[in-house]
Amino acid sequence: MRQLSREEQQRACRLLADLVRIPSVVSTPEQANRDRAEERMAEYLTDHLSRMGMQVERQEVFPGRPNLIAYWPGQGTGKRLVLSAHMDTVPTEGMTVDPFAAEIRGGRMYGRGTCDTKGSLASLLTALALAHEAGRLPSDRLCFVATVSEETGCDGATALVRSGFTADAAIVGEPTNCEVVTAHKSPLWLEIETHGRSCHASLPTQGTNAIELMARVVDFVGDPWKRHIGRRSHPLLGTSTCVVTTINGGSKINVIPSSCRAQIDGRFIPGEPADRIVADFTRMLSDYLGGREKFSILSRRTHPPLDCPADKPLPRKLLTVCREANGQSAPRGVNYFADTGPFSEAGIASLLFGPGDIAQAHTADESVELAQVYQATEIILALLTSHAGRSIIDE
Repeated sequence: MRQLSREEQQRACRLLADLVRIPSVVSTPEQANRDRAEERMAEYLTDHLSRMGMQVERQEVFPGRPNLIAYWPGQGTGKRLVLSAHMDTVPTEGMTVDPFAAEIRGGRMYGRGTCDTKGSLASLLTALALAHEAGRLPSDRLCFVATVSEETGCDGATALVRSGFTADAAIVGEPTNCEVVTAHKSPLWLEIETHGRSCHASLPTQGTNAIELMARVVDFVGDPWKRHIGRRSHPLLGTSTCVVTTINGGSKINVIPSSCRAQIDGRFIPGEPADRIVADFTRMLSDYLGGREKFSILSRRTHPPLDCPADKPLPRKLLTVCREANGQSAPRGVNYFADTGPFSEAGIASLLFGPGDIAQAHTADESVELAQVYQATEIILALLTSHAGRSIIDE
């Protein structure tokens, strides 16, 4: 596998710096829509992809916030292979480095999105460009996709597949330390309210304390529910997890609270539908508290898991390249979720791959090791060029 030249490394580095210097912060759907968060990123990438000779289509997911779908007209005659990464980042509050300076120190680039996941964008785009310039593209129909609103729940990827977009396989850029990831958990977020009865705090037995009920919910999640969801295990992901992450209740120090709310973060291994999980949770919590009337589930939100068989052509062939590059011999699983969930649910054989460590994502001093950006570029370039004129995703 050939290494990038110094000039090619600088090319990837310059592209990453350009992307980091463009703010594309998404904190809430309301903020992102107001600020048209990814608009400048989409404009920059449209120009960059056009200069690569690709035709670019915009899918407006929200006003000023389009997914981009790019391809070389007439390239490829076989199945469609997608290379994708999201354009948005998390907010910058509390950062200890300049979030948009793209400063380089000690072989690392610092700034919001360097790791999650503009490093992947730079690697994928540079590899595609170099393979195209060398005239060594596979026979698969290549498609580059840049999505919006991944950080608030994969809204861009979901909109893409719901629009009828189809593909046979996809490499989705996320910080995986340049290793192949074929499985991730499915998040299930619940908001729960416990129902009590108010009274004066000097006469607590005349009321029902909703906070005390919520304390029992916390106990339930940490013991019987934890044991219940731990019965099943996944070879790459281990067991499901569930934790209470926020609690809000009470109105005044001398009033027994009549209501209390909590949010619960669950991460579930593939193989069990969310509806069944919620039904089991509701039934078991009702038994634990002694009555269904003592709580309500106010909201739930979930996203699909990923569980791509390692013997499919794309993960198998990418693993072959990674084995030479960094010694990886078997696929990994991760606990976070990504655009691979909606893609996989739509029947697209998907995996995660990209430079950077997830432990650096969303941090106050987010950074990516440039050597990993170069290695990710080399790995994708090797995958593409070693299959010049042949299919990557056919058996």
